[in-house]
Order: sequence, then structure tokens, then C-alpha cells
Amino acid sequence: MNNNTADGINNPNVSINSSMCVEVKVEPDAREKKRWERKGVIYQVLMGLCANATVVGPAMGFGYSAVALGPLTSPTSDVQLDAAQANWVATASALGTPVGCLLSSVTMRRGRRVSLLVTSLLSMAGWVTIYLANNYEQIVAGRVISGVATGMASVPTTVYVAEIAGPKWRGTMVTWTSISIALGVLIVYVFGYIFKDNWRMVSLMCALFPLLSIGLTLLVIPETPLWLRDQNRPDEALNILKKFRGVPKDEAAPAELLFELKPRPQKKKQNLLKHLLKRNAMMPFIIMLAYFFFQQFSGLFVVIYYAVDIIVSSGVTLDPYLGAVLIGLTRLVGSLLVAGVSRKYGRRIPSIVSGIGMAVFMGGLSTYLFLEDKGYIIEDGGVIPAVCVLMYIFASTLGFLVIPFAMVGEVFPSKVKDILSGLTTCIGYIFSSVSIKTYPDMLDAMGKHGVFLFFAVTSLVGAVFVTICLPETKGKTLREIEDMFSKKKNTFELQPTETVVGPKDTSVGLLH
Repeated sequence: MNNNTADGINNPNVSINSSMCVEVKVEPDAREKKRWERKGVIYQVLMGLCANATVVGPAMGFGYSAVALGPLTSPTSDVQLDAAQANWVATASALGTPVGCLLSSVTMRRGRRVSLLVTSLLSMAGWVTIYLANNYEQIVAGRVISGVATGMASVPTTVYVAEIAGPKWRGTMVTWTSISIALGVLIVYVFGYIFKDNWRMVSLMCALFPLLSIGLTLLVIPETPLWLRDQNRPDEALNILKKFRGVPKDEAAPAELLFELKPRPQKKKQNLLKHLLKRNAMMPFIIMLAYFFFQQFSGLFVVIYYAVDIIVSSGVTLDPYLGAVLIGLTRLVGSLLVAGVSRKYGRRIPSIVSGIGMAVFMGGLSTYLFLEDKGYIIEDGGVIPAVCVLMYIFASTLGFLVIPFAMVGEVFPSKVKDILSGLTTCIGYIFSSVSIKTYPDMLDAMGKHGVFLFFAVTSLVGAVFVTICLPETKGKTLREIEDMFSKKKNTFELQPTETVVGPKDTSVGLLH
């Protein structure tokens, strides 16, 4: 026994418990850690996909007006709309979206899962209201409810994914929200092509997707570790983080996990307003607002909401509903591509390329329509405007359409992330509703070529703004991103001598 005791004193991997039995603790080797990492990434990906299922149903509201306005203005429709009412049906969703962004700030404080669940419930309620509508007012009401759900959808999902993903995969995974939006828009365009004269059936089919996401949220998706930490629930936070990082339940948490959950030191008695007014909160807020301004007034959402009308007015000789499907497919392909592009090139380079590409192709479309108005005959069979519209959409997905939504989940400090991310997208969607509502008036005042030239110039100015002002967040942890916006740069490297666990409780030492 004395020999064992001596061995226990001299060997750090051997400890003596109260029953004087020898317990051997073996540190995991590199191969074991790699296996943990792979397991954690798989779980992150699966939960990220489940969370993004919440976005698909609300995202269909973006494209619904494009396929429903034709049947609703048809003389054969049981609910017939005039041109002014059709414009309000298109705009109603955009008006509800900023409300949803603000509401998401409230629900996210109750939990990321709660916010995802409320989003799906509202989305299903909106689609069912449209399906059962017997007059114009009820359709507008359903569109507003759907718009609220649309506003709620992107921020909680992006924040959820940003908080569960490790630094290696976060840059890719936060772009999945835009992929889900693109998928939702494509699906509703497909429904519109299949059910060309049946706007009710399209809305009923759309209602199935939030129903699916309700089941996933209730049965599969866990809460994020960072939210649990901030609610003083450190044990749950650590257990879930271990699962997201692939660490077995019965294994002691590695120091880097404890450090990941370590709260940032804060001055005492700092209220919420002081946190909001800090430089590391206000700087990203101003930058993201400017990015959203250029995004919306470059015409992106106008093209999505009025896809069928724009295809017709652009001179594309193609079934406009099939053209809308091609626009949706182009957007989806671009959104899938940007996930890999963002992982390799970060945020700034894709955004610059996106803005320049949008300016080139929208400028080309404007020039084409200007020449047509001047009486020039261009015998291209409508190929040039089709290519310009599709390439404009493709270029937008590389940056302007995707990256602002991806960045709101990572650039704000955790103390004010729920408020500022919701407020940023709220103002962004206010820009959207203004651009969508004023589009018909701009057509009357400037002509088609004038409106598209305005979109091209805005895209180019946006590219210049990105070049000068947008920071790069590729490969940085959320803590490093927060430091990047602070006046005083702090490094939070874990030193070998730093204590990250208490002497009694080796699992949650600094999580309180």
C-alpha cells in the first residue's frame, strides 16, 4: 500500500480516492481528440440544419407575391384585386417584417429555442389565414402575419448557429440562413409554377414547412450553451457544449471548453444602456446598418417580390413563372456557393465582388432597356435581359444578399446581441419595405431603365463602402470579433498558469 501511495504522489496521472483505490486518469491522445472533434462537428451541422428549417416557411413569404398577384388580379379569381390592392399585398409582408425583427429581440431573451418556436407558429398562422381568406383585407392580414414571422426567422437562427458552431465552421454555417431563405423562395416559385391559378393551394403547401419545424424545435433542438451560461445555468451549459464539441459525457471538460464559457469580466453596475453605447456595440451597429441600406436599395428584394413582373418588363421571352423558378434556382445555387467562398475568402472579398457584379449586370440591363426605348432593335430573343437578371441575382448571393444576415449573428457583443441583431435587421427590412412600396412609383417617374440604373449605381457605391469600412471576421472567435471593435485591444489567450476551474468543482469553476 505504501508503494501505491508513493506512486500516487509521484505520478500525476494516478490519484487516490477515499477508499484508497487507485484511479488512473489517461489524457486523450491526438487521435481521440480528432474523433471528438468530428463527432462535435456532425452534431453542430445536424442542429444547424434543424434550426435553419425554421427559416424555410417564413422565407416563402418573400416570393409569394410574385406568383400570387397574377391569379389574384385575374377576373376568374374568387377574390379579385386591383393594381393598388395588389401592391399592398406585396408590401404587407415587408411591413410586418420589421415588427418581427423587434419581436425576435424579445423572444430571444427567453431563449433561442423559444424564438424559433414562436417564429414557426406565426408563420403557420399567416399561411393558414391566407388560405382561408375570403376578401382582400384577410389576405393582407395573413401577409402581415407572415411578414412578422419572416422578420423573426433569420436573426434567431443565425444567432443560434453562431453560438453553437466552433470557429472553424462558424463562417460557413452562419451562411446557411441565406441558403434556407433561397430554398424557401425557390420552393414557393415552384409551387406557383405548378399551381399557376391557385393562390390558395400555394399558401396551403407553404403552411406544411413551419409545421415540420415546430416538431423539430420541440423534439430535437437543444438550447445554446452561451444563453444557458448567461442565465446562470452553468451545468447545463457545459453539458450541452460538450455535446457540441464531441466530448463524451463522462469525460472531464477540457480547459478550452471552460474558457469558451468563461464570461467576459464586466464593470459592476453597468446597465443595459451602457452596454449598448459601448464602442464594440455601436461600431458594428453603424457598419451593418449601412451595409443593409446598400443591400436593400440595390434592388435585391424588389426583384424577389416582383420577379414575374420584372421578367415581363425586362423583355425576357420566357414563361414568367418558369423565369421566376430560374431566378429562385440561381439564388439557391449562389447561396450554396457562398458558404464555401465565405469559408475560404471571408466576408470582404466576396462582398466587393458581389457589389461590382451587381452593378455591371444591372447596368447592362438598364442600357439594354434604354436602347430599346430609343428605338434600337436588338435581335437577341430576350437572351441579354435574361442573362443580366440571372447574373445579377447570382452576383448578389455572393455577398450583398447573404453576408449582412450572416454577420449580424457574430459581430455584436453577447450582452446586447439579441437587441442589436434584431434592431439591425428591423431597420434593414424597413429599408426593404420602402424600396418595395416605392418601386411602382419609381417606374412611373424614372422608367424601367432609370430604375435599374439607380440599382446599379447603389450597388457600386455599396462595393466602395465595403472596401473601406467592412471588417473581416473570418477565422475569429466571437470574443476576438468583440475585441476587434473595442478601442483598447485586449488579448484573451489562456496562459498555462491561469486558473480556469475552482479547486472543488472541476467542471464549472468559472461559469458562475
